[in-house]
Amino acid sequence: MDKICVYTCITGNYDDLQEIENKEKNIDYYCFTNNKKIKSNTWKIVYIEQDGLDNQRLSRKIKMLGHPIINDAYDISVWMDANVVFNKSIVKFVNTYLKKNSFASFRHGFRNCIYEEAIECIKNRKDSKENILKTINFLKKENYPKDNGLYEMTVFIKRHNDEKVKETMKLWFDMVCNYSKRDQLSFMYCVWKTGLKIDDINLSVWTNEWFSTNNHNYKKVLENYRIYYGDDQTDFDYNLDEQKEYKIKDNVYQIDTVIPTDTDSIMVELTNVPCVKYEDLKVVNKSLNSIYFFNTIEFNSASIFYNDNGIIQLIGNFKKNQKLKISVKMIKLNDIELIDFIEYLATDNILQRDNVEKINYELDSLKTEINQILSSKSWKITKPIRYLSNLSKRK
Repeated sequence: MDKICVYTCITGNYDDLQEIENKEKNIDYYCFTNNKKIKSNTWKIVYIEQDGLDNQRLSRKIKMLGHPIINDAYDISVWMDANVVFNKSIVKFVNTYLKKNSFASFRHGFRNCIYEEAIECIKNRKDSKENILKTINFLKKENYPKDNGLYEMTVFIKRHNDEKVKETMKLWFDMVCNYSKRDQLSFMYCVWKTGLKIDDINLSVWTNEWFSTNNHNYKKVLENYRIYYGDDQTDFDYNLDEQKEYKIKDNVYQIDTVIPTDTDSIMVELTNVPCVKYEDLKVVNKSLNSIYFFNTIEFNSASIFYNDNGIIQLIGNFKKNQKLKISVKMIKLNDIELIDFIEYLATDNILQRDNVEKINYELDSLKTEINQILSSKSWKITKPIRYLSNLSKRK
């Protein structure tokens, strides 16, 4: 009888570990983490070193390569993201879907192509545009085909000691280290390269009888910000000077930096902040004249970011080497507030028009850029995507 374990990985503060409600006697559960604050009554906690990797790639190392604790002691391992909670027997899940092959996973519910997924990742800023385009360029040089399939990697089953599985997982991790951190952008290339056969789990990874998913820890989602310096802010990516992490305390997000160049305009982009209310914005800089906000709506006496990225524009006579300090309190809407806010958005004609214009513009721009890469023998990006062009037209 095969020995089976379930494993997950939490690095930094990205997720809260969900306790196991119905622990199976013949299944062992492992959580690998570099966060010494994580404790559990139902998981076996294994603390891991950073290994010179950022948190996301450290988590993917465990996800892809496993760990000697499980690789040496078990025949089958089930990876699950830390926000997944199984509702039914994992043994039955494995026996149902791991059939002829040594790897089983869910087909992607919306797309069937890495190149299409790349467009979505750029549009939603899942990784830097440079890393994603670097990945696409590599795939093109490898003659990787379009429409070659796409899998969700939230949950998968593997016989981790199978040689073909090990070869694929190693190549997959190498791709994530050297190209985009988005594992969906390289998994099918690795499968195509090694010839790994996959048992399809023909269910939705988001709605099925086996498990449910919870939202990731929002504090981690809000961790990164970007700053753009320069007068021509329509060329949004061109002027990127910083991408860093906040100092966070009691829902107050603090930015403390030094201005690298003389400029009249500074754009601060607060990443991944849909349905987040903000208050108590404070900017410390003697050259500041005025402040403008984008992607926000006033609702129930609160200021709320409705888009993935909230944008604050600072206007002033800023000088090189001046200090810039920004703090803002950001709070995720509770369930009741969120329902009310979504209902309001659904009936707000201005927002509907904004979304249609933004989506159409971005899709047209991104498809043009990706198609240039795929159709040319030697490609060169002609212009960065102009994320603020629609915003400037509506001002």
